Amino acid sequence: MSSNPIITFTSDFGSREQYVGAVKGVLLSSCPSAVIVDISHDIGAHDLLEASFVLSNAYPFYPPRTVHLVVVDPTVGSSRRPLVAIGENAIFVAPDNGVLSLVYAREPEIRVLAIDAEHYFRKPASPTFHARDVFAPVAAALAKGVDPLTFGPQIKDYVRFALPAVRKAGDKALEGIVLHIDRFGNVITNITPGDLGTVGPDAKPRVFKVNGKPISSHRRYYAESNVDELFSLVGSSGYFEISALRKPAARLLEAKRGIKVELETT
Repeated sequence: MSSNPIITFTSDFGSREQYVGAVKGVLLSSCPSAVIVDISHDIGAHDLLEASFVLSNAYPFYPPRTVHLVVVDPTVGSSRRPLVAIGENAIFVAPDNGVLSLVYAREPEIRVLAIDAEHYFRKPASPTFHARDVFAPVAAALAKGVDPLTFGPQIKDYVRFALPAVRKAGDKALEGIVLHIDRFGNVITNITPGDLGTVGPDAKPRVFKVNGKPISSHRRYYAESNVDELFSLVGSSGYFEISALRKPAARLLEAKRGIKVELETT
């Protein structure tokens, strides 16, 4: 165990209320040496896909054995299970509601445990605040070096949602969806450069279409574009995204998450 173990925290709690502070208090009371890192607390309320996207694109950059606590929990207090998930170099603590779906996709050998070791929980545990009373004590114990396998039995029937797959839509075309829209209005698709290989070994983007609007400019980085130009590029998360220099591409395209994205290739 590191002398200063890292615990990341992702939630939809925002910064206005006491919720984040209370969870951190429990973490530090149990593991005073922990370094707590906020990935994001601006996840949309109850937005499991956004939380999964944000976490999956952040956690690979942390040191091995980092504990990642993620709580977006619209059914808190119900029969949904609390989980510990053990990846190759990371440990996750979360509700069993699909919030780890994109982590599961990145971690093919992941082991998932249903937490039943209730002696770690705060007593009495509030049925409306499991982040504080259930998940935080477990995350702190893991950070202190408690063996993850002691928290409960391994399960295979954990909840995960499947994203629509990128599919061929003709000899030289692909069809995907808008996966995420970030705070800058960049429209992040689920299409990656690797998907181009399903069209042909030398295929390159020619025209993206979002809401029927064509985007034919392709750039390496944002400042390479022209003012008022919509363009595509490969973003830092590894997906193609549609952007506009200093403007929200999502608003210009009237794009929303989940809508169809078409790509014609060369």
